[in-house]
Order: sequence, then C-alpha cells, then structure tokens
Amino acid sequence: MQAYGEAFAHVYNLRWGGFARQVAPRIEALYSATDLGKQERSLLDVCCGTGQLAACFLERGFRVTGIDLSEAMLAHARRNNASQVNSGQAFFRRADAAHFKVVGRFGLAVSTFDALNHLPDEQALAGCFRSVHAAVLPRGLFIFDLNTESGLRRNWNGLSVTDDEEAMIVTRGAYIEEERRGVTRLSGFVRMEDGGYSRFEETVYNVVFPLEKVRSLLHECGWSRAYFARPADLAAPITDPEAEPRVFVVAQR
Repeated sequence: MQAYGEAFAHVYNLRWGGFARQVAPRIEALYSATDLGKQERSLLDVCCGTGQLAACFLERGFRVTGIDLSEAMLAHARRNNASQVNSGQAFFRRADAAHFKVVGRFGLAVSTFDALNHLPDEQALAGCFRSVHAAVLPRGLFIFDLNTESGLRRNWNGLSVTDDEEAMIVTRGAYIEEERRGVTRLSGFVRMEDGGYSRFEETVYNVVFPLEKVRSLLHECGWSRAYFARPADLAAPITDPEAEPRVFVVAQR
C-alpha cells in the first residue's frame, strides 16, 4: 500500500476532498435504510486519507475509526475533526489496509476514492477483505469503489497542469496494458500553512482487479453477498460493471 508525504497530503487535503463529500450522503442513506443501520451508528473508514468522509459521518452522529498508512494524511484527518477526536467520537491511527486489526466492531465499513486500487495484488486485496470482515458486525456493510480497466484506459492517459495561488500541479498519467495498472506521476509546488511553498512528487498506482474476481474473493473471505452499483445509485445492482469507469461494491457480512 502507498503512503504519502507531508506536502502531497497537504495538496490532497486542499484539492481532493470533493469525492468523499459527494458520495458520503449516498453511502449513509443506503446503510441507514438497513435494519442494522437504524440502530448502529458506527463507521470504519479504511484508507481514510485526510478525513473528509469521516467528517460527513461524524456530523451525522456516527462513531468513527479511520485507518491510513500515511501519518501525514492522518495528521490532517485529526486536525479536520479535532473536536470529535478530543471527545472520543473519532479515532485515527496508522495501519496497512492489507492487514490490520481494530478495537471494537462496526456496522459500516467504507473505502472510497479508489483507495483499494492502490493495493499491490489480489493477495493484499483478500487480506483487506478479511480484516474488514473481522471488524464488521453481522449484517453490516462494506462499501467501496474501484476504478475498472475501462476506466483506467479512458482516464489515466495524458498530461494536465493546474496552476493557482494554492498550488501548481503537473499530472502525467499512463495505463500500462501488459501490467494491467495505471500509473500517475504528480509533481509541483503547494503553499503550506506558513505561507511558503513546498515541492512534492508522488507516483500513484492503480491496479486492475477483475470484478468477478473481487466478488469471489469477498465470498471466500466470509462476506455473504455482494453486488456492483454505479456511484449515483448505490441501491441498484448493475449487470455489466466492467463497462463502467468506476463502480461501487456493496458487500454484506
């Protein structure tokens, strides 16, 4: 699993929280419609990043534990949710999504913004599925999204530059057919809290996981059922998920 440094975590916190805020209400609505969701308000956020999705659930009264491999990301998550951390409603700690244990059990587990595509192989993905399964209550849900192969081919090739007072970011992306993974190199400068600028450079990988293999791994790891859905309608299973650029997986323990 990839871990990110301080400058890149700062860029992430500034620029890439929108996806979490967009999907959080849809995830919460799906979970809250279940029998367990009506009574159990607890969330495990796997690869929590800088804590924007956690913040959405904390605002709705959830108890939240977030894990991430990057201590720099976790520092932002703790600052972004400082009052709930201080009250004990939120807890953020360093852990590898491929293999971890947490205190307590949860009604809902999530992993968003194609975080699980960053795992290196199917063995690591299965380790994540087992770790989450052990942390989720019976009838609880695990909801996560993945970039598909068609999505990586479509969206991970090219060069883009953004430049404003906050940051200058150069993004170079490519999909490598023989390796079945996308590679994006991000570099540039970001304005830090002291007003100075810090240079960053990160290489981000997205591994293709065939979706039927994802479903079979979930079943092998103890999940009773799983289906694929579009981001805009998590309650509606789809029949051809590989045709979508990004899918959500909804698994029940």
